[in-house]
Amino acid sequence: MSKKNKTPLTLLDICILTAGCVDLFERCVDAVLTQYKVVSSRIYVLINCPPDDTVSKYKEICAKLPQTAKVTYLSGEMLGFPAAANKLMKQGMSPLILLVTDDVTLHPNCINTLIKRMDDPTIGLCGLKLLFPDNSTEPGRPAGKVQHVGHVMNIRGEIDHIFVGWDALHPKTCISRDCFSVTGAAFIVRRPLFTRAHGFAEIYGVGTFEDVDLCVTIRNLGSRIFMDANATAYHYVGATVKLLKRGYPLMENQMIFRQRHIQDCKWDSYLWW
Repeated sequence: MSKKNKTPLTLLDICILTAGCVDLFERCVDAVLTQYKVVSSRIYVLINCPPDDTVSKYKEICAKLPQTAKVTYLSGEMLGFPAAANKLMKQGMSPLILLVTDDVTLHPNCINTLIKRMDDPTIGLCGLKLLFPDNSTEPGRPAGKVQHVGHVMNIRGEIDHIFVGWDALHPKTCISRDCFSVTGAAFIVRRPLFTRAHGFAEIYGVGTFEDVDLCVTIRNLGSRIFMDANATAYHYVGATVKLLKRGYPLMENQMIFRQRHIQDCKWDSYLWW
């Protein structure tokens, strides 16, 4: 292979996954484009079976991306989140992968903060502090308040989003720390660990609990699962569900998770209080 045909080595592969929320996808892309140059990186996009009336808009948005970006359009039957994310994240060769779903809008300096955090070789996967958008009017989703600062396991062996609805500046929500798991909506992970873990377990179908499963698997490989409270973003929770008018098999997937990882289900929520 000639030198000019070799793909330049980069530190970070930024993987953006979208499944029809084209307006949110544009916000997601615009936020990435304001900060992706802080590190040697390449952008990968997977558009998971877009509705026909969104294709032209997707092409318009993707035209903003650098020439090195790779955009993949899936056709046919829509893949569930685990399978689609795996297909996307297996592209590229960078040692770090940042996954961002279309309903997440990164705040300034988010990518740089995550890259610096991964300078710690003991951390295998790192999540973000996610906030409800500042224009939210939905009950239970107060504008600008905390949506995610890491998962905990409660005394009943259930996964919880702790401090949901708390102020983003409350001291307890501003602590960067190890956690049981983080949401799959946005996180950074070491490619070798993602590969050793075999990516997301596709047994979870359309999704839910595959993110928890991945975190537990990576921790069992000897690496820490961390949440950096200084890396923040807005999360338009459930946007794809509303668009597609489909739910998720929460109870079924919870049972699958327990069958696979019952020995790892340890109460830890009391440590956060």
